[in-house]
Amino acid sequence: HSQGRRGCVMSYTLLCETTRTARKPHRCIWCWTRIEVGTQYIDERSVNDGDMQHHKWHPECNAAMIEEANEEGGPIEWTPGRDRPAAHQPTKEAEK
Repeated sequence: HSQGRRGCVMSYTLLCETTRTARKPHRCIWCWTRIEVGTQYIDERSVNDGDMQHHKWHPECNAAMIEEANEEGGPIEWTPGRDRPAAHQPTKEAEK
């Protein structure tokens, strides 16, 4: 838990996290770029401050969020559209 606005305690509960292979395009909640058909992604269902959530993540974006949360000592607040970790972005050589 972490302190939110006006001292309220923020809560987060992960209900289900599954690795899937995309059958249609999706959008990653972290970097807001496409999850392409045929690629693996993480399908997450959770509750944040009492609100149900259903998010899809590139695996490397999910790892980046977890790393940042661990550095901060717990759940973090962030806005979609963060940078996708460069180590996992396709290079021009790999696209050929």
